[in-house]
Amino acid sequence: MVPRVALLACAGVCLTAAASAAPSSPMAIAQAAKLFGARPTAFAPDLSPDGDKVIYLAAGPGASTDVHLRDLTSGDDVILAKSSGRPDQLSWCAFTDERWAVCRYGGQIDQGGFVYPVARTIALNTADGTIKRLGVRLGMDGAFLQFDGRVIDWLPDEPGSIIMQRNYPGENGMPQKVGVDAIRIDPFRVKVLEPAIAVDYDYMTDGHGTVRIRSTLATDVHNDFTGGTKYEYRIAPDGKWLPLPENSDDFTPLVVDRAANALYLLKPFNGRAALYRLQLDGSGAETLVASNPDVDIDSTIQLNSGQSVVGYRYTDERTRAVYTDPDIQALGKSLAEALPQSPLIDFVGTSRDGNKILLHAASDVDPGVFFVLDRKTHRMDPVVNSSDAIDGAGLAPMKAVTIPTSDGHSIPAYVTMRADLAPGTHPTIVLPHGGPSDRDSWGFDWLGQFLAARGYVVIQPNYRGSAGYGEDFLGQNAFHDWQIVMTDIRDSADWVVKQGLADPSRMAIVGWSYGGYAALESAALDTRYKAVVAIAPVTDFKQLRRDAEGFRDAELEQKQIGKGAQLGDGSPVNRAADIHAPVLLIHGTADANVSYDHSKRMLAALKRAGGNADLLTFQGLDHQIADSDARTQMLTRIGELLDRTIGH
Repeated sequence: MVPRVALLACAGVCLTAAASAAPSSPMAIAQAAKLFGARPTAFAPDLSPDGDKVIYLAAGPGASTDVHLRDLTSGDDVILAKSSGRPDQLSWCAFTDERWAVCRYGGQIDQGGFVYPVARTIALNTADGTIKRLGVRLGMDGAFLQFDGRVIDWLPDEPGSIIMQRNYPGENGMPQKVGVDAIRIDPFRVKVLEPAIAVDYDYMTDGHGTVRIRSTLATDVHNDFTGGTKYEYRIAPDGKWLPLPENSDDFTPLVVDRAANALYLLKPFNGRAALYRLQLDGSGAETLVASNPDVDIDSTIQLNSGQSVVGYRYTDERTRAVYTDPDIQALGKSLAEALPQSPLIDFVGTSRDGNKILLHAASDVDPGVFFVLDRKTHRMDPVVNSSDAIDGAGLAPMKAVTIPTSDGHSIPAYVTMRADLAPGTHPTIVLPHGGPSDRDSWGFDWLGQFLAARGYVVIQPNYRGSAGYGEDFLGQNAFHDWQIVMTDIRDSADWVVKQGLADPSRMAIVGWSYGGYAALESAALDTRYKAVVAIAPVTDFKQLRRDAEGFRDAELEQKQIGKGAQLGDGSPVNRAADIHAPVLLIHGTADANVSYDHSKRMLAALKRAGGNADLLTFQGLDHQIADSDARTQMLTRIGELLDRTIGH
């Protein structure tokens, strides 16, 4: 744990960080695999309403996760609950009052090879470990709900209560129903706010108990989603539902600000997602709050649920916070000055009176630290590290670069390499991201840092089809535009060679999910790669379409993937004979995102073509392979393959 830090001498906030020298040689495979394969020491924390306790999740052995409660006065830290990770896995816990927290957990169900996720919501007594289920009680008639609902309001004015959008089983074979209920946890009471009906409404409140927005996706006669969203709002708490002035698929509602009586939303402006404020008083008045000429606005900033919007975020070279509230702007400036080595600062939550703030500070070489700031005393104390093992010493800095493409455009990318590498060229890893409409950004990346710790130069291209750079950059999507993606990845590999960083005879490609697809397809089209690692990869677009069958959003998923000749041409399983480098496939059998069959069929195709290929299988693990032992084994195998093929 980092030492306690007194901040009494500063007008705002101050903190001094010690510098560490980098080691002079690549980290051994076993050491690096264990270090970077370990899941976080602390994640998903929340501050209690009185500001004297923090609840957080921590990785236990293997895939297990523990719920911790830390008393900030005494320093005592106790484990309240555990999940095995096979299949049940905790994802977050948050306080409703000083005694009760609400937690979410879920897992994957495999029914004859048909894998799908389920999730449940519970209340956890932090004093004695008592658990109460918050989903509706199911009868004995075989009713089943994949998801029990979601918390949509933490009711800061009513400690111990929440509002939950709950799913109810349908009757006589009819679709499930959705309603909104106010739930008092102890004693347990439920008050119906929106009656459960057989329409897939998503609701949004003002953060203080009033339902203001609802939306629903269009469906066909079979109740399957067909695309298109209808939004409605209320002027008065119990008023009539009215069409929202903004009503299109380009519109994304973010949060209702009660004090402003307005909805903050994202919609296009000059080809980028911009932040707007729409008044909910019936006037339809709309104000442009923020836009950026180069990138999308990402989100709003609130210090806590139900509080007013105090700023927004966007990501160019790194994620940046812009504060619109003068007090928070001054606080943000003080924090930036106090934590110059940890510029990624996020507000996680506050005490009920707002005097104490839980925040997280991190960087490209540091997973980060959770602090509690006392705004009255100007004292900031570290609470828990995101990783006790990784302190940033000797890790590889991440540098943003711009890569010109062969068709006259340019794409952003990041280069990660150890500061102590000797001048000249080095073995290099191309690391395309997944998604596909995701993006890499500046910050700690455990997979990239593992590769860099072994002495490799790592380049991560944000190919066209990545999110965050506007409509034109996103294109149709990276399934339809896979050829552009492959060209951008090739141009990235060319660029790092031209910069004198990469040895062109010692290059490999590694990717996860769509990134695994991109690694395999790139290797089929480009013979420069001496090794390929594909983690949970998509390998067959046609199978991906088939995998969507049976789900209500099948039509939407299949439309995103496309049809026609590009399905076969863009599928690595059909290009196995063109891949001449050794291939390591890695996959969990309980993957509900990309079926394990994708890797099994790819392995068979590579073997039939006479290729050098292996499949590392993790029984019972999902798309994230969220198991420290499994990740350590995975990184070890990756390190060994890269050593054999391109050296370090």
